[in-house]
Amino acid sequence: MAPPSSFAVQLSEMSKAVLVAGLALVAASAVLLVSAEHDLRRNNTAVQRSNAALLELAEINSLVIGVDFSARGYALTGEKLFLDHESAKQRDLKLGLAELTRLAEPKQADDIARLTRLIDRHAAVYAKFVKLGPGHAKEMAALITNPGERQKRYDALKALQSLRGTLMADLLHHQAVAEQQQRFTLILTFAIVAIAFLGSFLEVVVKTVFIRRRRRRLGSMVGRS
Repeated sequence: MAPPSSFAVQLSEMSKAVLVAGLALVAASAVLLVSAEHDLRRNNTAVQRSNAALLELAEINSLVIGVDFSARGYALTGEKLFLDHESAKQRDLKLGLAELTRLAEPKQADDIARLTRLIDRHAAVYAKFVKLGPGHAKEMAALITNPGERQKRYDALKALQSLRGTLMADLLHHQAVAEQQQRFTLILTFAIVAIAFLGSFLEVVVKTVFIRRRRRRLGSMVGRS
């Protein structure tokens, strides 16, 4: 049996080199893809949490405004229904702030703590309405128009708007990062498929060249004989 030609040896070595290089590229791309998908899932979770925090903040804003109507309604009419609404809104506010603390990022803890203090100060104004009870329209009007008491309402609403801006900025940041990571994972997936296809194609080319070369060699040997 004739020893393999130098060309056959070269083709064999080249085929092995291509195979090793292809496997290395596929392995490296797969590692990067797993890491990228992990980061993408983490940022998608952050997007969902930011969205949920914004929705919770909107609900808190609605409750802060709703406290006014319930407390004033009770002070003006004496209807217990308004008092029940007031109590329910105060309870929902506490639950909403606790949920907001859970959803928001740790860096926003101080802003939420400040917002909680301002909302408590704001709620105390309307607790005075409830304490007055019905039939004290003049006293209630004095509380409503008192600049110091009115400022407590403005401070709470300003804090809500400020926190909303911070949460919205975080949401946009997480969305932008998630979009970049989504593109990156698509590129890596395409790269893995392309490398696998190219490796298979090169293997076919090498085998085809080797077979043709061998046939020519055998044909030449037959012709000489």
